[in-house]
Amino acid sequence: MYDWQTLVDMVKSRTGKGLTGGVLSRAPGRVEVLGNHTDYNGGMVLAATIERYVWTVGIRSGPTEICSREFGDCVSVEPGPIERMERLSWQSYVKGVHWAFDRAGYVTRGLSAAVGGDVPLGAGVSSSAALEVSYANFVDAMGGAVISKKDIASLAYDAEHLYCGIACGIMDQFTSQLCHEDSLLAIDCATLKTWDIYLSPQLRLVVVDSMVKRAAADVLNKRKNECNQALVTLQTAGWDVDSLCRLEPESLPAIGRVLDDNLMKRATHVINENARVKRGIILLNAGRTEEFGELMRESHQSSRYLYEVSHPKLDLLVKIANSQEGVLGARLTGAGLGGGVLTLVKDRHVRTFQEQVSRTYERETGVTPAIISGSIPGGAITSTI
Repeated sequence: MYDWQTLVDMVKSRTGKGLTGGVLSRAPGRVEVLGNHTDYNGGMVLAATIERYVWTVGIRSGPTEICSREFGDCVSVEPGPIERMERLSWQSYVKGVHWAFDRAGYVTRGLSAAVGGDVPLGAGVSSSAALEVSYANFVDAMGGAVISKKDIASLAYDAEHLYCGIACGIMDQFTSQLCHEDSLLAIDCATLKTWDIYLSPQLRLVVVDSMVKRAAADVLNKRKNECNQALVTLQTAGWDVDSLCRLEPESLPAIGRVLDDNLMKRATHVINENARVKRGIILLNAGRTEEFGELMRESHQSSRYLYEVSHPKLDLLVKIANSQEGVLGARLTGAGLGGGVLTLVKDRHVRTFQEQVSRTYERETGVTPAIISGSIPGGAITSTI
């Protein structure tokens, strides 16, 4: 369990004040259960939170300063317009939150805070969104404005997408903010409608981190551009659609007569993946979890061969995981190119699964994977200290 009290000590040390009237905010990391790269294409996603968090602790103060326990440095937010930072870092996400609040007309200055947590970096579980959501809830609580949870998630998204310039969708921030305990969060990224999909306690989501770290921003931007090229090409050819996910798999033969091979691969993945999410929701609601696991397997192969965002070690982990007893399905989660593999495992097999996968992966690669297993804790929470 992360010792967030150390963050209290950091704030006290920086300000020389106690934390009476201060605020504590906690936001979890997330896993993408189904819906790889569909969110920024106007499609559907299924996601869930994990028992790893980013914490923010702070008080009203003079100059606005935020310090990171893990990175060991601080960032100040000066009065006036907030310029974009040249290098992307944890500081960018924090400043991006202030930028998004300011853009929406909220006053955010006069805060002293410390942030820290145990969401692993580069593991495909969205440490950046957890930071943004945690800090955005803190800023909201300190500002006293009445902002809805969904609007806070949208502000956190603006921090990453608009300020930091990452071509992400809304899934990460919405899941960290809005997910409910023991449920997956279904999101229609075109309408921002969300609803809960119950997951049986007899099943567990287990994330196995390949320990291959990657910066996903460049690939996210490239894939988004390719999807936009595909959409514009179709529109120019007379297709009346505003996003790839408006199309159904039945339209793929006709699309193939318009798009080149590379764009066709990207569009095929997105369109079929969106259909898998829709089908997956129906299957989970009907308790047909074995069939849902098959969709996860299909999703990984599509991400690997059509969207080309996998990695040899991710493929190895998926192969190892799918061979274990009690596993319904396994797939890469998040942007890809490294990071984690998500598995859906029957609860009674989780311990053996973890031991077997860890042992086999280490034997094959010389690397011990990190494994995150537990219940779905729900979304962000905020309280006074």
